[in-house]
Formats: sequence, structure tokens, C-alpha cells
Amino acid sequence: MSTTSNPNSSYGTGKQYCFVFNQYLGLYVGYLIELSLSSYEWKLEAKLEADERIERGFRDKNHLFKWTDESAVEEIDDMKILYDEKIGHLELQSQRCEDGVRSFEKKIEDLGDALAGFEKEMKEMKELVHGYEKNVKSLKKMVVCGVGMMIVYYYFAM
Repeated sequence: MSTTSNPNSSYGTGKQYCFVFNQYLGLYVGYLIELSLSSYEWKLEAKLEADERIERGFRDKNHLFKWTDESAVEEIDDMKILYDEKIGHLELQSQRCEDGVRSFEKKIEDLGDALAGFEKEMKEMKELVHGYEKNVKSLKKMVVCGVGMMIVYYYFAM
């Protein structure tokens, strides 16, 4: 008893559908091989509209994988848009970061220049303070000498 002769057998009908599917698949794959499409040309082929596909040689406009082609093209377009948005956002962020780095570098240069000016002023102030210390010491010596002379004059003049 054969499974294909039994009308209630699902194996027989499944086998027939499998054969039909493989037949269409074989025709489709054979046609692609016949066209000798490279991967780049296939990507370009996937982007064409349905009318352009018919003009370029598809035998059946309602072929087996038409919905997968259209959904793949839509997914590719969506990913391309998302990719472009992300790249644009990243470029904007990197530009902002570069601007921030440039401004910080300029501020660091300004602070370095200010620090060099303050070091110069500190040297001048140290020299000035050292000169004042010498003046104070000599003034102290003059006051001590004057007080000493007053004491000597007071004892000898009286």
C-alpha cells in the first residue's frame, strides 16, 4: 500500500508541495545563475521597483520570493536611514567634543601665560621685599645709633 495512493495521507500531498516548491526554487536559482549576478548586482537588483524587475527579465511578477524581496528592501532602507541618523548624531557629538577639547586647550594656554606672568611678578616682588628688608635693617641701625648718641650726650652734657 503506497502512501501516495492514499487520499487521506498527508505525506503524499506534502511531498507534492515539496516537489512544486523545489521546482520553483530550482527555476529561480537557475535563473539567478543564468544571469550571473554578483552580490553587488544582486543588491542593486533588490532595490529596483517591481516594474523594473519585470523589464530586467523576471519571468513571473508574482514569483515565490517577491514579498521577501520587498521586505528585504524595506528593511535595508530602514537600516540605512537609521545608520545615517546614528552616524550624523555621532559626527555631531564628535564635533562638539573636538570643540570642547580646543576650548580647554586654549584655556590651558591662557592659564600657562598667566602663570608665567605671575612668576615674573613674584620675582619682582621678592626683589622689592628684599630691598625693603635691607632698608629696614639700615633704619634699625640708624635708630640704635641715634638712641646711643642721645644717651651719651645726656650723660656727658649733664
